[in-house]
Amino acid sequence: MLTRSVPALSLSLAALLSAGAVAPAHGSPSPSGVEVCTVTGTSGQYSVRVRNTGSAPLTRVDVTGVRLDAAGQATDHLTVSLADIPPGKYKTAILARHEESAALDSIVTYTAVDGVETAQEELFAGKVAHVSPGSALQYTLAPLAVRGWTVAYGSATSPKLNAGSAVVLSYPVRSGKKPAARPEAGRTPSTVVPLTPCREAGKTS
Repeated sequence: MLTRSVPALSLSLAALLSAGAVAPAHGSPSPSGVEVCTVTGTSGQYSVRVRNTGSAPLTRVDVTGVRLDAAGQATDHLTVSLADIPPGKYKTAILARHEESAALDSIVTYTAVDGVETAQEELFAGKVAHVSPGSALQYTLAPLAVRGWTVAYGSATSPKLNAGSAVVLSYPVRSGKKPAARPEAGRTPSTVVPLTPCREAGKTS
């Protein structure tokens, strides 16, 4: 059973979740066919919006988050399933309501393949833990709110990522395998983009 937690975040995590750590204020485009952004309320509310930017309907999107305690540490996991998202449309997963705190952990998208619901893409919420300018893999990425993995990423043509900023790592689900709970060791993400607040209606970036 999920427990309610005090509506408090550690300063660094709060900055990542609410401000995107100076990333542009729009969603995070991904070649997987989804765009992800976050909505944060003034009293602890926290939601994740998933837009289908592909050409095929998404039969299901599982959005997994973690509750945060008063110190901003992850406690319970929770998953919200969003069903039937047509191309160009979005749905929103509410992970925390009034006087609760939460953060995004991962997302898995599904489409119908020959009539069978099949996992297509897995996305993980992370942060830029370290930047090493000039090295072959200049970015060290770590989980946004949980623990247990690091990913080395980057190349001469990689988009610039700011130290401390929140990001989304995308991986195609391997054929015949179930979605993973964390990035696979040694596997390079297909893309890494900023995780940013959703753009307000009527505004442009």
